Amino acid sequence: MSLNREATRGRYRRGGALGSIAVGMAACVFFGACGSVRRTREPRELHRPVVERVSEGRVRIRWPASFSDGPVTIYVGATAQAIDRSALLVRASGGSVELTTAMHAGIDDDNRLYYELVPAEGGTPVVTAERRLPLEGLDNFRDLGGYRTRDGRFVRWGVLFRSNDLSQLSDRDLDHLSAIGVRFVCDLRAEDERQSSPDRDFGRSPAGRLEFPIGQVGLMPDEIQEAIRTGDVAALGVRQMMLSAYRSFPTAHAHVWAQIFDRLEQPDGLPFLFHCTAGKDRTGFAAALVLLALGVPEETVYEDYLATNRYRAEYNTMVLRWVPLYSLFRTEKDDLLPLLDARREYLEASLQEIRYRWGSIDAYLEDELGLTSERRETLRANLLTLPTR
Repeated sequence: MSLNREATRGRYRRGGALGSIAVGMAACVFFGACGSVRRTREPRELHRPVVERVSEGRVRIRWPASFSDGPVTIYVGATAQAIDRSALLVRASGGSVELTTAMHAGIDDDNRLYYELVPAEGGTPVVTAERRLPLEGLDNFRDLGGYRTRDGRFVRWGVLFRSNDLSQLSDRDLDHLSAIGVRFVCDLRAEDERQSSPDRDFGRSPAGRLEFPIGQVGLMPDEIQEAIRTGDVAALGVRQMMLSAYRSFPTAHAHVWAQIFDRLEQPDGLPFLFHCTAGKDRTGFAAALVLLALGVPEETVYEDYLATNRYRAEYNTMVLRWVPLYSLFRTEKDDLLPLLDARREYLEASLQEIRYRWGSIDAYLEDELGLTSERRETLRANLLTLPTR
């Protein structure tokens, strides 16, 4: 299946929502490799166990009350497949526990460990890890592992990643990612985005790379930047422009999603990373489509999509603080929120378009992308795992 790059670029030229625009406008104050990026905080209301990075050499594990009626036994490993069940790490109650390097030498900013939580009363154990990787330069590089499917399996940890662009990776980050061993990188940015902010190569280069120049319907970044400067952003109808872009994802770029699924069916292409500029829109739709194909419930898919708002909060705050000065107070903060936010209604627009045209997500996957039930089982065999015990 060939990709007509010039046609794609001609029709969909603006990429990354505010990602490339904000980088250009705020280059002089962009926080880039900021140490605070390495700290994470997951939602207060939990649906599954989570790991948060609290400070140097300290992580917190939390779990919902429904996970266990009594103490939770925790084991640790360097990978999800290498949990050391011969050595108890800790047994804890109360819904959370903090772990330090004094308890395990690997709990530091250079490592992301995997924790198996075994609930009391013979419940089903769960493996969890930090969802957002503890990187210095990227705030939205995260693992799609750990999500439960409708048939009781789980997305494997460490095989499927989503991210914003890789141009801001620090040398320390490169070492971290080299150890992960990503085999395939799929870059969803338009040509001008790749040229202005080229990805940094990992220490151990991926075996393959896909480049699909997808932009979003609408204006070029310099046109939006000028509208921000002059205070004319509201006149652009940004919210409607974003909804239109999301409606176009399943129709205009079906050939892209089909080729991504082709790669994900091949075990030698894993771990697999896909990214755009902000890791929000094009990447957000791609992640949603893959998770839905794997049988992850739709509400969980929305949860993953909206997590970008939490991981990008610090960056967005910086942009909103700086833009009024850039525009001499002609542009209000609220004018930019439709560009910066991951909004449920955006992804809903994509899924509604699919259901309107094909009747269901399953029909779209099979009829438009060629992902038959047999191929979906191959995909699931590659990317899913059974409970650990």
